[in-house]
Amino acid sequence: MRITASSIVTNEAGQLLLIERHDIHTFDVPGGGLEAGELPTEAAVRETFEETGLRVRPLHLLGIYHWPNEPTAYLTFFVRCELLGGTIRPSAETPRVGFWPTHRLPLRMLPMHRQQIRRTLRHGAERPFWAIQPMTLLLKTGKRVVGNIIHPYLQWKQRRRGQLPWPEPQPWHTGAFTVIRNEAGAVLWVKRTDRDLWNLPGGGGENEEPPWETAVRETLEETGCHVRLGELTSINSYTDEPNITFTFTAEIVGGQLTTGPESAAFAWFLPGEEPANTVPQHRQRVADASNRSKGVIFRKQENRIDLPAKQKTTRYNQK
Repeated sequence: MRITASSIVTNEAGQLLLIERHDIHTFDVPGGGLEAGELPTEAAVRETFEETGLRVRPLHLLGIYHWPNEPTAYLTFFVRCELLGGTIRPSAETPRVGFWPTHRLPLRMLPMHRQQIRRTLRHGAERPFWAIQPMTLLLKTGKRVVGNIIHPYLQWKQRRRGQLPWPEPQPWHTGAFTVIRNEAGAVLWVKRTDRDLWNLPGGGGENEEPPWETAVRETLEETGCHVRLGELTSINSYTDEPNITFTFTAEIVGGQLTTGPESAAFAWFLPGEEPANTVPQHRQRVADASNRSKGVIFRKQENRIDLPAKQKTTRYNQK
């Protein structure tokens, strides 16, 4: 999966910050690929400064688009940012930078980018949306032209100048987990079959799938239950590898709890009262899901699991 972050920045007049791309000379909002260990909010700030010279502060996540590009899909975060200062300037990647009225965007803009920008500007809800960008015939044709003609030509020009080629976006692993509560407010945990350890239902993405589909599929595979997702509560980036995880609230709408190759048992633990042998990172994700006043929480986490030598498990409302 390729992961990018874009910033939505407006000035005092309500005009939108846009850049002209150096490769295909169309306009878009500032943005680019995440670096290893980076959060989408950090990438949006960094890319905006690199491409425009302006300093911004992330406010909240507006939406996420999944583009089923073959063979590698793209996941793009749109982050609403506050303009802090700086001097607007072009860069090697952005020959033209400026603010445009939102009702009169430049004509030279890909339909996909125009659609994404308009939806994010209209989105006024506190919680972000997530959507799949259709892979139309026009997009497929444009992708072939850019990938087979334009980018190779630009890379050749870079080498002729003695400069390093433009870097490709780094591949990322994705994962998704669900926080499912019962009527008493306790959260469903899964006992792993390979270790004396409890974790939330969920796991890694497969075949470049969107994270919201990963959450539903992995929960079904580990618990035997069909779920309906509620809110996206946290996004976590591991500090030591390009791996990003998503946590959603969910409710069970069908099936029944069934053990299997990945799940030895199930238990319901009240938030804050989980036993020592629950995954610490997952305990934090439950706490973040319980803090509804902060919207989507972005957090860096260690990939290593540190547990006490002696572990005692207490179960609540086990079913």
